[in-house]
Amino acid sequence: MEDSSPMPWAWATDPSTVMWCVTFTRCITPHDVLARYGADSRTAQFLTRQQAVQFSGKEGSVLRAGALDDWSFCFEEYGVMGAMSGPLSALSQGTETFSVLRGGDGMNGFARWRDGQCTERFEPGYTYTRPPAPHPWWDAVQEQLDAAGTEHPGLVPVLKAVAHHTEAALDTDTLNGPLLTLLLDDNSRTPDPPPRPHPGPLQPPGRLLGPALPGLPPPPAARHAPNVSTIQHTHGLKTEE
Repeated sequence: MEDSSPMPWAWATDPSTVMWCVTFTRCITPHDVLARYGADSRTAQFLTRQQAVQFSGKEGSVLRAGALDDWSFCFEEYGVMGAMSGPLSALSQGTETFSVLRGGDGMNGFARWRDGQCTERFEPGYTYTRPPAPHPWWDAVQEQLDAAGTEHPGLVPVLKAVAHHTEAALDTDTLNGPLLTLLLDDNSRTPDPPPRPHPGPLQPPGRLLGPALPGLPPPPAARHAPNVSTIQHTHGLKTEE
């Protein structure tokens, strides 16, 4: 259940941690989580956060996975694989996944995926990134941001919105304790899915087939389709539920 302590997310406000990414996925195991990132989960070790420092300075992302009741999470320190479409698409196959990113460049991110598709993605607190309606997760996150009542509330309100849905909070003790840990290099992570194909040009209607009946004039020539170059195509994020 959701942690009722005053500050279960102290790790998220630690000023010494300038960049992190965490995903939450329903009803798969921590081993499955690592595999969907593209890792060989058989190589994972149970390491504390302090012990995982041994991977510092090496290429790739240190993935640390664990369970929270019916949900599993994966935490990266100084990594962004959990915000990329390849791992998120794989994680959400047959289920749903949430991603929360604290970017080292000051840009943060939230995304919700289901069945391999992104349903909402935005930068919390910035209205210009609001996705097309309906946007239930934008609304839920914004409600928590408004309740925070501070000018720079950080990402704790975002984590609260996710925890309200999952009924589980990733507290500091869990994050610092032993978790399945491994180093995944960038070339081995699950690749991003190919972009969706752009709709092809409109086809003109086909001509009428068959000879004209006796005594009747031949059928009129087929009318040409409008100039497709003047038709504007717009695409928005697909939304669900």
